[in-house]
Amino acid sequence: MNKWIRRRRNTLGYGVQSPSDFYFVQHVLREQSPYYAYEAIHELHAQGHLPSYSEAIDRLLFRLANHIHPSLIVEVGAGTSIVTMSMACPSARCIAVAPSVQQAEAMRHIASEHPSVEVKNTDEMALFSLLTPDDCPIGLLHIAHAEHYAEVLDAALPHMAPHGLIIVEGIRSDRSRQQWWTSLHGSQATGTSYDLGDIGLLALDPSRHAQAYWVKVRKR
Repeated sequence: MNKWIRRRRNTLGYGVQSPSDFYFVQHVLREQSPYYAYEAIHELHAQGHLPSYSEAIDRLLFRLANHIHPSLIVEVGAGTSIVTMSMACPSARCIAVAPSVQQAEAMRHIASEHPSVEVKNTDEMALFSLLTPDDCPIGLLHIAHAEHYAEVLDAALPHMAPHGLIIVEGIRSDRSRQQWWTSLHGSQATGTSYDLGDIGLLALDPSRHAQAYWVKVRKR
């Protein structure tokens, strides 16, 4: 197996990496070819409009959104990548949760030229009570540096699309969060997981056995 990806030895299911997993790693996570929005992402970073993450991380989040093409994207926590992800899916509804009025105003300023982005000034957990059965399921959930990350995930799962993707930031930012991530990584309840070092991905698929991968990607 290539040195940039390895599979957890005690993972459920087959020992052979699936073609779809290989494609996702090689052509989404580790893709080096330029995308049409990279120049726009670079400009936003140069102007200081995307302060939360490095430009490489925002390009990664763009590629993930471009690959999933969800109808509903949700970002919870202190992040600004909802703009980057909205650029990949102009027709998607994009919701960002800002826990304070000041943060909400800053987010609205950043997203002012992206009309598909809605910024809600509400508690991290309150968002899911606002979603109704008529809303489309969440195709892409970005749990940024949310204070109640575990509760957010539990509340979001019933609203996720069957093949949705969850991005978890800062999986090694502290011991408690790392232990929580370890309990999820390779869990049958959350499907195929990808550990990118400080970012975790949970690819939901109820029809598959759980798989757990460690993948090296560029962060800068």
